[in-house]
Amino acid sequence: MDSLLRLEGIRKEYKIGAERIKAVWKIDLDIKKGEILGLVGESGSGKSTIANIITRLITPDEGRIVFKGVEISALSERAFREYRRDIQMVFQDPYSSINPKKKIGYLLNECLLIHEKGMSKAERMRRVMESLEEVGLDASYAERYPDSLSGGQRQRVAIALALILHPSLIVLDEPVSALDVSVEAQILNLLMDLRRKYGLTYLFISHDLNVVSYLSDRIAVMYLGSIVELGRVEDIIGNMAHPYTRALFSASSDVTATLSGEIPSPLNPPPGCPFHTRCAFIEERCKKEKPELVEMEGGHYVSCHYPLYNKEG
Repeated sequence: MDSLLRLEGIRKEYKIGAERIKAVWKIDLDIKKGEILGLVGESGSGKSTIANIITRLITPDEGRIVFKGVEISALSERAFREYRRDIQMVFQDPYSSINPKKKIGYLLNECLLIHEKGMSKAERMRRVMESLEEVGLDASYAERYPDSLSGGQRQRVAIALALILHPSLIVLDEPVSALDVSVEAQILNLLMDLRRKYGLTYLFISHDLNVVSYLSDRIAVMYLGSIVELGRVEDIIGNMAHPYTRALFSASSDVTATLSGEIPSPLNPPPGCPFHTRCAFIEERCKKEKPELVEMEGGHYVSCHYPLYNKEG
């Protein structure tokens, strides 16, 4: 399967006074055409920074973003404009990302006015109605305002706004974490249906490994700005090799694992392995030497000096 998008050596730091936060530390990651890549980790692990870098809402300090064979990170904003429509994003809170003063139909039509300048008014209206129908909303929603909708309905509108431009890649940043369980299931099923129908590629970001494992083809696990485990869902779930992955998944698996304490501050990350301050399997080497992300077998990558293959947690 060909890569649709690649991140190569991506680094991002934020300056706070005289200090710098290492939000993302030299990450390599590829998203294959037609797949769902799940990106999972606790709050503060760098997941949303990755999302914002891919969509060029923020600029990395170092590294390359390659989309469809083009290094889009090197393009000017004007040159990137033709690619912007092809990479869309759905945020955790649709209300904050949708103009509450405009009707839903206006918002959808506005996307087409910006990106489909040669499209007729009749064709734009047809596409607006089609997009609403695709996400399970009837034509009457075009005349409604966002504040008259439920959380699930607003998220459907957010998906329609991403879908209307027929993108290749949709970045989903915690799209169901604010929803009730029953509504969450409906939105997840909608995303799966749309993916099958249009051959979409998703980057699905969540702190919930259970949701990610339900949707994804592959999973990347982030901790304190780094990828600590990456592989196919069946490999991650069936043979979790990093202690952090096991800890995340322990609540609903047969593996017994504990995760003590809070994620360290990126203002002052620990030396050596970034996870060693919370790891139940710590050795002296872990305190001094940061492990590389290396392939263990068949596309299963782990960043750990002592991976837990075939060990009981």
